[in-house]
Amino acid sequence: MEFYADVRRTKKNEERYGITYTTDGTTFRHTDSFSEIPAGPGDRLFMDTLPPQHTEGAIELLRKGVEVNYLRRLTLIEKARKELRLPKSARGDIKALMSFEERWFRRVTEDFLVMRRMTLAYRSLLKTHQQLLNKYRALSEAERVMLKPAISSIERQMLEMARMIAVEAGKRYPAYNRLVEALGVSDPSALEALAEVLLPE
Repeated sequence: MEFYADVRRTKKNEERYGITYTTDGTTFRHTDSFSEIPAGPGDRLFMDTLPPQHTEGAIELLRKGVEVNYLRRLTLIEKARKELRLPKSARGDIKALMSFEERWFRRVTEDFLVMRRMTLAYRSLLKTHQQLLNKYRALSEAERVMLKPAISSIERQMLEMARMIAVEAGKRYPAYNRLVEALGVSDPSALEALAEVLLPE
């Protein structure tokens, strides 16, 4: 059986994502977690996007034997919605999703989802670090003293996250360890970057 799902932020809490799904494009149901979708071994799930917050639910489905896929480009939804004259709603987006060929979806694995979540966490730290550096450069010397501890703290977190990513990549991707050994790479930041390169887009 094939399931199609629209994942979007809830109106009450933008940090949470609600899920609307269907199997036939006629009957729609709502849930807060992918793990609550009644899919089993051999079933397939196609969705528009897979937020990091839903990683565990998606992994649970994968462990049940469900094939999990998400759309490669979200812009395709709007285009299909206009062509099919569908409303801008969860149901309209799902019907647009159902019109796509399989080649427009990316099939995911547990390894990919775990590594993606870790990499996104690192990128979040990196973004915060860059923002602090930009503010730091705009301040006077006396004012910079206040930001230095915060910048140092973020840098320590980035280093630790890079190490974690390197270790996890080594466990999940044998090619990663071989490449690290061949290149003689040891710097944690370089290891993280290498892990990211080895991951599918």
